[in-house]
Amino acid sequence: MGANSYYTTILLSYFSIGLYSPLTNAALFDNDSCSNQRTISPSEQNLRRQLDGAELLPEKTTDATVAKITLNQLNVFNTELEEENNAIFRFANRVHMTTEPDVITSLLLFQPGDEYEPRKLSESERLLRKQNYLYDANINAELNCDGNIDVQVTTRDLWTLLPEISFSRSGGENKSSIGFRESNLFGWGKRLSLSRTSDANRDGYLFVYDDPNILSTRYRGRLEYSDNDDGKRHLMELTYPFYSIETPYSYGLTSYSDQRIESLYKRGEVYSEFEQKTDYNQLHFGHSKQLEDSWTQRLSVGYIFEAHSFKRTLDTQIPLAQSRDLSYPYVSGHWFEDQFIKVRNFDSIYRTEDLNLGWNIKALMGYSSESITGDDSRTVYSFNAKKAHFSSDNTLWRFYANLDGNWNEQQSKFENLFATSQVQYYLNTSLQQSWYTKIRLDFAKNLTPDKQLNLGGENGLRGYPLNYQQGDRSFLINLEKRYYWEYDLLQLFKVGGAAFVDIGRAWFNDKHNGANGQVLKNVGVGLRLAPSRANAGTVIHIDIAAPLDKRDDVDSVQWLVSVKNAF
Repeated sequence: MGANSYYTTILLSYFSIGLYSPLTNAALFDNDSCSNQRTISPSEQNLRRQLDGAELLPEKTTDATVAKITLNQLNVFNTELEEENNAIFRFANRVHMTTEPDVITSLLLFQPGDEYEPRKLSESERLLRKQNYLYDANINAELNCDGNIDVQVTTRDLWTLLPEISFSRSGGENKSSIGFRESNLFGWGKRLSLSRTSDANRDGYLFVYDDPNILSTRYRGRLEYSDNDDGKRHLMELTYPFYSIETPYSYGLTSYSDQRIESLYKRGEVYSEFEQKTDYNQLHFGHSKQLEDSWTQRLSVGYIFEAHSFKRTLDTQIPLAQSRDLSYPYVSGHWFEDQFIKVRNFDSIYRTEDLNLGWNIKALMGYSSESITGDDSRTVYSFNAKKAHFSSDNTLWRFYANLDGNWNEQQSKFENLFATSQVQYYLNTSLQQSWYTKIRLDFAKNLTPDKQLNLGGENGLRGYPLNYQQGDRSFLINLEKRYYWEYDLLQLFKVGGAAFVDIGRAWFNDKHNGANGQVLKNVGVGLRLAPSRANAGTVIHIDIAAPLDKRDDVDSVQWLVSVKNAF
């Protein structure tokens, strides 16, 4: 299994990025016009870092309906603030194309005349926050004089037209790209991007068009095309997703093809390469049902065809994996609880985060028959589960487990079995500081020669090169002291920091591992920059790490620059 490949990018040319307060302090309704208005007082802050949420909405009544919906769309910069009232930010606001109101209203799960459901308002707020052209969203509601509900939807736009000039370094390898990206084309929420990319494995061009709401409907489409020096890749996807908890049906199709040169690593160095072609096609249909106690059940059936073929290159040093063809119907299930709360300063910096404290479980089972493919019969399976839990007002636990692979019927053995379990622990010592620990265990069994389980600089062992250790099992411990500073860098970034220790090892259980299998340790410090005017939802990591187990093939200092989806 290759290292987790984070799409590492630093945008060097922005007009924008930063947070301003009117989203949470937006003008609310006139509470003096009716004597029956409810008085709302914000809850006290505590070390759960929980924000006010659904508890501030009016309670549901038997006959209340949504009377009207008012949109309050904020621009990228708040020029009413002195620090943002300058020529550059005013110009950025003038030329920025604000999201069309119809795009915002099409995402809401309610409309005027509908029965008032507080849960739909809370879920609509979460849906708005998921859009990569909005920094944040807030939905308020008030009881009017007629006993119905007036709703105000407040959003803040991001700057979405970005020249993409980027460079990053992680685990001793460089990545770069140059191009442009528009994540809110003409204000309609569509994404269009074209870039030239370069990394340790390939150079090429990438085109992406993503439409999350085709013609203002719930249908979603995506097109990708990549022309690289080692092959081509395309993706076509059209789906009607489970866009909300109450969506009864989902269906769609996906077609994917990728031809590329893949590398195998040993002690951070490429020691063999091969050409791989992957074809993947999927058709699915799903049905959702509401269960008791905030549980939802989603059952899906579908059909998947996937083929993996391999060819030798001049740099192929080991025997190739055998081609694999799988063609199978499958059944999948998804069970989850709706226990979302709004928090801050966990995965991002001073940005609203939606944390689900309920269970989230997925499972899939399929069967590929030799009579259809001409290849070995295989049972295909996958399972993953996650859960978050506050054990006290300042202590959060996150649990995650994943299992996937095949059972090869002809060979009577598991094939490409991967299992991962992970525990994350947050101890919030103040609103701005916390201790963070992550423990991850990985296990692999009967991997085909095209796959590896790697550990190194890009997937958690920051003081060592990319893919430094290999094995069929590994462990990783990350210990961090995190700082969430309430500081705006140039009104473009929220700033945080971390001091960390990493301990890990990957090894083969039935082989002599030598120095490759020893426990590795490193220490380091890092700066975290969370863009707040563009590219929201990402965190730029700038880390300096020093290995404590220094060897001749490891630099005394590792510099890592990457963009991730979490602190």
